[in-house]
Amino acid sequence: MDPIPQGASQGLTEDEMQQHAQQQPADDSLGRNDAPQASEQALLYRIHTAETKLGVSRSTIYRLVNEGQLVLIKIGKRSSGITAASVHALIERNKALAY
Repeated sequence: MDPIPQGASQGLTEDEMQQHAQQQPADDSLGRNDAPQASEQALLYRIHTAETKLGVSRSTIYRLVNEGQLVLIKIGKRSSGITAASVHALIERNKALAY
């Protein structure tokens, strides 16, 4: 016995099913997974995220803060973040030194 094609119960022909599958969603129907990652838009990176983005250790992050190369902002009693601008600026400065 042949399996029933998907969409056959809705009365769609095979051509109609293919056209439906190829249609792109409207811009206002973007799902949660289609949006840029939060860390790409963030103003502050948590310490572990800054570590990952720069590929350095936690102690190096704090050393860079003490040297004034990164900006640390307290966001609570036990929380802090590194400004995204300072991370990107550090990357650009180091990129310029590499050339």
